[in-house]
Amino acid sequence: MSVIEKAQELGYALRDTEEATILQAAEINLERDLESRNLISEFQQRFEMIKKAQDAGEEVSDEEWESFNQLQQKVKENKNIQAYFAAQKRFQSLLQQVNTIINKILRGESCSSGCSGDCSGCM
Repeated sequence: MSVIEKAQELGYALRDTEEATILQAAEINLERDLESRNLISEFQQRFEMIKKAQDAGEEVSDEEWESFNQLQQKVKENKNIQAYFAAQKRFQSLLQQVNTIINKILRGESCSSGCSGDCSGCM
């Protein structure tokens, strides 16, 4: 089996994990919730405006900061957004574990001192 075929196999295995399933469900919930999408969009726009102003050496007013902080609080309180971020973090952690294992193998190391060879107990 070629390296490309093994990569495809890994991709399918990752897609079938609980972490990927939860992330996909969280994405669907987020896409279906207009309020959540609007909060994300507004947050991104305001963040970019503040960043551009700061990059240009302009001072951001207290009112703008207060408005941004209030918006940020709404984002933190939105259950769909938080569920998505939590699912994304969990999936990213899984990807990091996979990457760590691959890097160890490439360096000729075992996954851990008690590794059975298949790395299933790693991390």
